[in-house]
Parts: sequence; C-alpha cells; structure tokens
Amino acid sequence: MANFFRRKPTVPSGTTPAASEPKPRRRDFSELKPDPDKIGIAGSVPFVRLPDPGTLFADRAARLMAAAPGHPMEAYLRFVAEVARAQASVQAAFPPAEAPAASDMALRTEHGMPPLSRQRLEADAGFDGCLTALLDQLDLSVSPEASQAARASLLAASPADRLDLAVQVVEGALPVERIAECVFVAAALQVRFAQDAARLDASALKPVADGVCPCCGGAPVASVVVSWTPADKARYLSCSVCSTLWNHVRIRCTACGSGEGISYYGLDEVSKDVQVETCTTCHSYIKHLHQHRAPTLDPVADDIASYGLDLKIAEDGFRRAGLNLLFIV
Repeated sequence: MANFFRRKPTVPSGTTPAASEPKPRRRDFSELKPDPDKIGIAGSVPFVRLPDPGTLFADRAARLMAAAPGHPMEAYLRFVAEVARAQASVQAAFPPAEAPAASDMALRTEHGMPPLSRQRLEADAGFDGCLTALLDQLDLSVSPEASQAARASLLAASPADRLDLAVQVVEGALPVERIAECVFVAAALQVRFAQDAARLDASALKPVADGVCPCCGGAPVASVVVSWTPADKARYLSCSVCSTLWNHVRIRCTACGSGEGISYYGLDEVSKDVQVETCTTCHSYIKHLHQHRAPTLDPVADDIASYGLDLKIAEDGFRRAGLNLLFIV
C-alpha cells in the first residue's frame, strides 16, 4: 500500500505566524513531519525568469528519457520525450514571430494584461508552419494508433481549422473529441510562445492575478523552488504555455491566494523532491518541485512522472489547479 506522508509548511526564518491564524485541519494521514527546508531568501528576488527556447525543450526531452525506464507510464513518457525532441528541433529551425509593437505592449501593461495574447497567435504567420513541421518531425512508429491518427487528421486539416483549434487550446476550451490533436497543437504553441516570451523585457512585466502567467496569461503547470542566484529557495510558478517562471509567495495557494490550510503531501513511491501543495480553502492542489535539491527536475516532465500523486490526492476531494498541456487527462 502506498505510504502517503504529509509535511507541514515552514515560514521564513525570524517570522512568527499570527496568533489568530487558524491551524490546518488535521486529516487522516500519517504523523506530521517538519519540512527541513528553510526559505532563506536574501536580497531582491526577480519577479520573472524568461524561458530559453534553445535549451528548454532539449533538456525536457532528456529528463523524460531519464525518467522513463521501468516507470509504470514508460510508454507515455517516451512519447512526450519524442514530442519535446521535435519541439527542440523545430524551434531551432523556425525564427520567432515579429516582436510586438511597443505601443501595444505599453497599452496591455497599462491595463494589467499580459503582453502575449490570443490575438498575437492569430497574427502569427509562422505558427501553422511550425505546427506542420513539428508533425513531420515526430517519429510515432512505436506510438499508439490514436497518436498516429491524430497527426494524420491535423495534417489533413486546413490552416484555418488548425488555427481555430490552437485558439481553443490557448483559451483552455479543449474539445474532448480532439484531445489527442490538442497535445500536438499545444506542443507547437509552447514553441512559439516560448520564443515570444524570451524576447520580452522582464523588468516591464507586472503581476496579473494569482495563478496567471504575466507573459501570456497561461495557467501554471507546477510550482518550483529554485536554486539560482539571487533567488535561492524562492518559489516560482512555471507557465504551461510559454514556460516563463514567475515568483509566487511560498505557503500561499496559487489558485485562491489563501495562506490558510496549506499542506504538502508526498508518496514514498515518488521522489521526495516532488510533492503536492493542497489548499483546504478552495480544495485545489498543485505539484511542488524542489528543484534546489534536484536541479534536473522539469515542471512538465516530472508532473507527468508523478501522476501517482494526482491519483492519490484526488481521492481526498482535491482538484488540480494547474494544467499540463502535454498530459491532458
């Protein structure tokens, strides 16, 4: 039987919780254990870290391949690794879209909107070429017939139909009957949006809302505790669309913003560096990756590899707050 353990949240050194702060409701799990990590953040922490498309997808493919051998989901991990390999190849061959107009950027920032939007996608003349190139790159010889059929269907579709499906994916309105196709479309979207995000001025970006990417408005795929200077042990959310990292207060729900009733759970069968953060205020959860202890952890790859955590925490009534576009269940 899986041993599901819980760690109570820590607070920054020298900080005392308010006396009026309610204690998290005790649950029917094993004995509470203190989290040994200290937040220990000193100095100014950057609000965002923009993606590097030149290494992002190749590193992700390597992480997926490393996690695949002997894993219960080995076949799917290898499939997503092939998708990431194709993403790396395509992003190197396709130049990014024309940079957004400075006036448009300023207007969106003034009104609290992320600079990259659906309208940006609709104006991207290179998106369809990127998608079809990615589909041509994929080696699906050992993949399920459903994946091969989805690729054939997309290649046979019109550019207008492919763009319409891409807009639906960006908006989170994924058509159930085309879920397999959505994975490939999402992969192309990740390439284009990562390229666009990489060229933004990080210093001009501002918070939009809890759980909303300040670059493209996407949902987070996971929470990551990083180790790079000057953000050692700071917490960032990783965008499911453009892969931008943006700073988020630790021990605070990414969905509703509450700091009450936050707990962390893990499974003995899953790496101790991958947990779920739950919120009893809105009953949501998100994966929490300790990248500062395991630098090769990847938000997309390790979210898939730790699916056992999703299954276990869902049994207790929690719903997922994030989104993994390459693992649409």
